[in-house]
Amino acid sequence: MTESTSIVTTRNKELTPSVWDMLKEIAPVMHVSRLFGVSSPEQATAIMLKGYELGLGVTSSFEFIHVIEGKPSLSPRGALALIQSQGLLDGFKVTDLRDEKGNYIGAQCYMKRGDTEYTAQFTLEDAKRANLTEGSPTSSGKRGYGNWEKYPERMCTWRAIGFAADVVCPDITGGLTTYLKMPEAFDTVTVDAEGNFEKVVSAPVAAIPEFVTPPSLTDLLDKYKPEQIMEANGGKIPATIEEVNAVAAKLGA
Repeated sequence: MTESTSIVTTRNKELTPSVWDMLKEIAPVMHVSRLFGVSSPEQATAIMLKGYELGLGVTSSFEFIHVIEGKPSLSPRGALALIQSQGLLDGFKVTDLRDEKGNYIGAQCYMKRGDTEYTAQFTLEDAKRANLTEGSPTSSGKRGYGNWEKYPERMCTWRAIGFAADVVCPDITGGLTTYLKMPEAFDTVTVDAEGNFEKVVSAPVAAIPEFVTPPSLTDLLDKYKPEQIMEANGGKIPATIEEVNAVAAKLGA
């Protein structure tokens, strides 16, 4: 593979209230723009949040991450870009596999990171066995996908990369590489010859609840009489956060 997979990445950071507020402000804009195919502001937030954890920029998250079957999934090209951007690979090579007559039969990917090295391969026979090739019915009764006939070399290449990444770099890709090995197993998505998600019919994502600040004793006193608070706490004023929370729950605050 010769094309560039470089993207703008940042170092993985922990989520802070300011970042969370920023993502919630951006999400409705991304949804309304219809530029990234997200079905709701909540889905946009989930995509940006996962991208932030992996080290992707805000807009790069939408390019490489999609919600498939209710779960954020990383595209093959995005996975490779993340791995290479970290600069931790000591060896990486993708080669074609051919039979004795020189006919293409699959791809092989070698990755080395420190003391861990692994060689994975994916062949046309593997694709046929998984009902991915054109003319092979899938479990849902649909026919296979045309890209396997048009670009068999590249399709096998991305599968081989996925298997190698699973073994060598699961931490870098945040545990999402499983989805890039065989995404056509889902009826909602296919992967094109460039390693991007080609068709995504995203499952709805449940609304993300707002962060709620636990009530303080002052909050309770503003709403309830001292006698009510004491009665809910066994006859005494709450003295700890746990007691305040317990009283708030009993009184419905």
